[in-house]
Amino acid sequence: MKQIDFSKLKVNSIRNRKSKVGRSQLAVSLESKGVAAFIDSLPDILRARDLKSLTATIITAKRRDKPILWMFGAHVVKVGLTPVLCEIMQKGFAQQISTNNAGLIHDLELAFFGSTSEDVEAAITEGQFGMTRETGELYGGILSLADERQIGLGEAAGMLINGFKAKYRNASVFATAQRLQIPATVHVAIGADVVSAHSGYDGAKAGAASQIDFRIFCENVRHLKNGGVALNFGSAVILPEVFLKAIAIARNLDPKFTKFTTANFDMISLYRPHNNFVKRPRLLGATAYDFAGHHEIMLPLIWAVVRDRLKLR
Repeated sequence: MKQIDFSKLKVNSIRNRKSKVGRSQLAVSLESKGVAAFIDSLPDILRARDLKSLTATIITAKRRDKPILWMFGAHVVKVGLTPVLCEIMQKGFAQQISTNNAGLIHDLELAFFGSTSEDVEAAITEGQFGMTRETGELYGGILSLADERQIGLGEAAGMLINGFKAKYRNASVFATAQRLQIPATVHVAIGADVVSAHSGYDGAKAGAASQIDFRIFCENVRHLKNGGVALNFGSAVILPEVFLKAIAIARNLDPKFTKFTTANFDMISLYRPHNNFVKRPRLLGATAYDFAGHHEIMLPLIWAVVRDRLKLR
């Protein structure tokens, strides 16, 4: 049987070949202690390179007094990251925090009771899913406060948590934001969260307060121009859509709205987060990153690198 003759193939030298990986990019032995040193030891390739670049950009944004906006889904609160977010705010590395309604609900429960995230499977079979009395009452108080003072949901939540001196308020992102006067915005989808079924829930008040938060959100997003950073951790629908509208508004008001950085973090790649935090911002001149990983690892890791590199205590 006839076989192909490989000796006739045209070959070239590796010295003339363009290669994607070089020695300068390889991992190095970790000889010193510290998270920043560990990250520096990683190969300068793919997401490791992106991680180094993003943390450097966050530090540069802080030094240049550019906004750093943190957006997150409720899962970030459920996996215990509110103390990390509170520290980020306390150290001056957050000029706005934003979440969905579920993020507020979990933060509220943790602030007052030190626990959250009911067992949905067990509760729904008993007809009790979402029927926690205290949660509905406290949320109703937030709506009343927001309506009375004509403020956003995030600010009203912080005021209520601090006003009642909730036992665990020091680990509440909304209480911390309100105390530090950092904008905290909540973006509501009516009927999507357990509080919508409670008698004290007023959809008109929730919508009005969330619209105030949207305007606050847009005001801060437009200042991302020329060096700001926007980070999304785990919001799969609400924050990606809100952010897309905000950057569209920013570009409408300022044709030179460009040169900012976005980063999306989630456990798997999803359509809206990828398109609205990565693909579409690039059309406006943004540098955009996309990371896959568990929030309880990735968010503390990002902050630990920044903190370690700057020797923050």
